[in-house]
Amino acid sequence: MAENGKNSILRNCKKCNRLFSSVDGSALCSRCSEDADDGFNKVREYIYDNPNSSVKDVSGGTGVSTDVILQWIREGRIVLGDHANISFCERCDAPIDGGRFCGKCVRELAEGLKSGIGANEQKNRSGMHIKEHDRKK
Repeated sequence: MAENGKNSILRNCKKCNRLFSSVDGSALCSRCSEDADDGFNKVREYIYDNPNSSVKDVSGGTGVSTDVILQWIREGRIVLGDHANISFCERCDAPIDGGRFCGKCVRELAEGLKSGIGANEQKNRSGMHIKEHDRKK
């Protein structure tokens, strides 16, 4: 298929599953794309009027889901201010209030570390070893 010299492909909309002709590689049909743009504009205006709002505040004030707002933050469409108290886990990309990892990943990493240390200690205890002592010369 060609439209205005561009190749287009038929795809299902990622949001509503309608079949549409995608000219620019978009994953959303024109209707869902317009809805997303409207939502983004609402969020942008809300943040402009309420710059210290949390993601939950913005979601409640605009009707746009927190997941969509967080996705826009990840994509760089929404830039957080210097004093924003949200970041993302370096391991699973979940939203967190600070630090490098979310609570779930901290627990999983700690358990993995403990099991690795335990296995290493068991390995070192088997077989014969010579213990070095401080000797006076």
